[in-house]
Amino acid sequence: MSRQNEIDSLNNTFVRAVKNFKPPERLTVSQWAEKNRRLSPESSAEAGPWRNERTPYLVDIMDAFTDPKVNKLTVVAASQVGKSEVELNIIGYIIDQDPGSTIYVQPTLDDARKFSRLRIAPMIRDSKPLRKKVSDVKTRDSGNTILQKSFPGGMLTITGSNSPSALASTPARYIIGDERDRWASSAGTEGDPWALAEARQTTFYNAKSIEVSTPTIKGASNIENGFFAGTQERWCHKCPDCGEYHNIVFDNIHFEHEVKKVRNKKTYKVKSITWVCPSCGCIQTEATMKKQPAKWIAENPDAYLKGHRSFWLNAFSSPWTPWEKIVTKFLEAQGDPEKLKVVFNTLLGELWEDRGDLEDEDAMLSRREQYDAELPDDVLVLTVGVDTQDTASSMKWSGMDSTAKRGA
Repeated sequence: MSRQNEIDSLNNTFVRAVKNFKPPERLTVSQWAEKNRRLSPESSAEAGPWRNERTPYLVDIMDAFTDPKVNKLTVVAASQVGKSEVELNIIGYIIDQDPGSTIYVQPTLDDARKFSRLRIAPMIRDSKPLRKKVSDVKTRDSGNTILQKSFPGGMLTITGSNSPSALASTPARYIIGDERDRWASSAGTEGDPWALAEARQTTFYNAKSIEVSTPTIKGASNIENGFFAGTQERWCHKCPDCGEYHNIVFDNIHFEHEVKKVRNKKTYKVKSITWVCPSCGCIQTEATMKKQPAKWIAENPDAYLKGHRSFWLNAFSSPWTPWEKIVTKFLEAQGDPEKLKVVFNTLLGELWEDRGDLEDEDAMLSRREQYDAELPDDVLVLTVGVDTQDTASSMKWSGMDSTAKRGA
């Protein structure tokens, strides 16, 4: 070999070696996902490359994770809006871009094993940069098991909120908690699982945590508390008429439907669904509103200064959930509080509030009784208002005449 060939060979070797020390490309989580993530056929009806344009409301949530000023994220979301994909994209980003010890917590160990097999393993298999950094689980001494995935610079520990050993003994820079409202109230006898997990981050100056959940019961929801401690952001659409931005909620959805009985069972057909703008009262269709510009609007922006962003999302913005489905599920759940609770939590993205055992207005009206009272001749209607407290009730009687004037 000539001297020049030796020099060329040495240079090529040096170039290849230097590439191994090249710092990772600076990307946000959403940019990383669009470049590297492939949705797996086992878990997605739209298998293939990740596209941010499909779920634009997830972009800010993902990129908040890479914001150096943010150390905590809280996400309250209805089902089937992509919240699990946010977690997976963040895990992928950590492994490939900013490695560190990570604890991913599901409600139970069984949930953790299932999520690892059905969601995390396929993501690693189908994403080239992850496949290079996480060894195949079948390889001897690979450091890759169902509940632990090792990679250069860190390890992913997958566990359940009911497992005190993992939560109390594993130092972690990153904590990701899924379905927080379904977590055990105590990890064995060790206490609050979230507090245990966060205690593992004490020595990390650049620690980050993210808690995600479908909402459950008002007043007993951990994720509700987390949301109100953060920036309290909601996904708002621009009204085509007045230009104001509003979160699309069920109270502003108007619909017409017909009811039929088939074998003594009610069936519902939704004939029309529209959204009514709270600002100007204009009426818009689902197709129109889903094409409108939308953005996150914070009700408590000062929480950003403390490093905590929080987001609340319902199914009305989901590309996979037609409004007709939401309304139909709501109608089908009438008269069954347990089914209605599921609709509120998983579709409307709202906390369930127990309102007693009255099923509807008809049930309340059926409880009317004859009341004999001596009234002035001009009083046509007698009403009473009751303020109920834990220890007493305060009542006010009013009579209404034909001019709709009230007299106490």
